[in-house]
Amino acid sequence: MLVKIVMELEDVPGQLLKALEPISRLGGNIQSIMHQRERKTPLGRIPVMLVFEVGDRARLNRILATLRARGVRVTQLGEREGAARTTALLIGPHTDIRDTIDRLDALRGVRVSDLSLAMGGLGQESAARMTITTDDEKRASLAISNLQRIAARKKLLLITSLEAG
Repeated sequence: MLVKIVMELEDVPGQLLKALEPISRLGGNIQSIMHQRERKTPLGRIPVMLVFEVGDRARLNRILATLRARGVRVTQLGEREGAARTTALLIGPHTDIRDTIDRLDALRGVRVSDLSLAMGGLGQESAARMTITTDDEKRASLAISNLQRIAARKKLLLITSLEAG
């Protein structure tokens, strides 16, 4: 199952590691982290949004109990049993990647959950690797179809994972 949590961490060294270690140790596979150090909560803490994959509800409960025991304040929790993930690679001239992400995120049940960029020099190609998380396989196919149209319009080479069909 795919889990999204939002935590509030104290603004002192080692707090992020304190929150991530039990997730890894108890079998969670971390997909993405968004750490907003400049945006403090009313308690003066740092909000951290984390998405990870975990095998079952019992394992998730052990992770949450361990986080609480370590003093990590979890403010939001969401999970999706049937979530599907697809990896896509876009290669070509510089384009507006934000536009591509917004078009995919606008699809119901589709979200770009991770993005890595490799920027080429002037006149060289760049590459973007994105992980697309969807509610189910049907929405994954819809997202890839849309991404194929976007790539064609922007003159980008699109490579998808084998699972994407």
